[in-house]
Amino acid sequence: MGRFGQIGVFEVAAFWMAVVVSMVNFALPLLAIRFGASPFQLGLVGTVGSLCYTLAAPFAGRLADRFRPKRLMLIGAAIYAGVYTVAVWTGSVGYLLLLVGLGGGVMSLFWPPLATWIAEGKGREALAKALGGYNMAWCAGMVVGPLLGGVAFQTDFKLPFWGAAAIDLAILAILVRVPEGRRTSAPDVGPPSERCGGRSLLYAVWVANFAGYFTMGTVRSLFPKLGTEIGFSPRTLGILMAVISLTQLTTFAYYRARGGKGIKMRNLLLAQLSGTVGMASVMTSERFEGFALGFLLLGLLLGTTYSFGIFYSLYGQVQMGAYSGLNEAIVGSGLLSGPFLGGWVAQGWGLRAPYLLCTSVIAGALVAECALMRRAQRS
Repeated sequence: MGRFGQIGVFEVAAFWMAVVVSMVNFALPLLAIRFGASPFQLGLVGTVGSLCYTLAAPFAGRLADRFRPKRLMLIGAAIYAGVYTVAVWTGSVGYLLLLVGLGGGVMSLFWPPLATWIAEGKGREALAKALGGYNMAWCAGMVVGPLLGGVAFQTDFKLPFWGAAAIDLAILAILVRVPEGRRTSAPDVGPPSERCGGRSLLYAVWVANFAGYFTMGTVRSLFPKLGTEIGFSPRTLGILMAVISLTQLTTFAYYRARGGKGIKMRNLLLAQLSGTVGMASVMTSERFEGFALGFLLLGLLLGTTYSFGIFYSLYGQVQMGAYSGLNEAIVGSGLLSGPFLGGWVAQGWGLRAPYLLCTSVIAGALVAECALMRRAQRS
């Protein structure tokens, strides 16, 4: 199998696994409601999987440096399929929570190892293009998954989970046929501006990634309440949230087309400045157009920060798996902490206050990044 054929297989695997995960995540609260879950238990169902993934990702990344990524991915996919094959038979929210936690944990055996496998042996240009395609694939899958999950659950409540397990096994069958090849380190370590102070640059993009996904977690959990009070219909809320995903997907496509030329720190800083404008628009607007602008700029921010975060976590690194896992943990910690802190702020100061918090977090990240980049230039 040629290099380009292998990259195509990785993109197919990323797309369908994202469909699987997002389809399951959409259907899980509905299944828990069938089991008689309380509001508190529904909150746990929505967070325990992400929490377990966030905690496990750094360890799974380190395993990808010690063992072949393919083996870890096959193990993770197989266990995940088993978890959601039996989840519909538990009948108990308590047992369901255990399975959700296990499912989140074993997913860490898939994503960081896949990113590590994609990065093996690639220079700056090839890696940027390969990661751009990978990012487009999983982002598109995250859009498609909930749509399939809704249709499947309406047909039969077991169908989203058994369908996800079947797709999972199909991914496993595809990956079994992909040759692993020999493990190789990255063939170059970049231009002098990245060789000097490379660790500081990595920390800077991680700070940006956390701030972006902190904002996303806040918006995803709290905006429906604000939108409903303004008078938006569920359809309008869905359109606005889709603007984020579609803009993020478009941003990934841009970085894929530009390759290494697009990975410049000024692009990251400009995206964050745009993100602060976007959150200010969400905080002050009363009209659909203002919210649409804010979410478009948020999608640009997310597409940029994730592109930079995963690129610098892999490019020229000896421990690609470890850094890839840490990048995933940073994204997960942002998605988890945003709703918690944003909800606390909203409780005390109103439904628009969380967007001021998000603006402050992004601005604070910008200040920290500028300090880290100055350190990189001095070293």
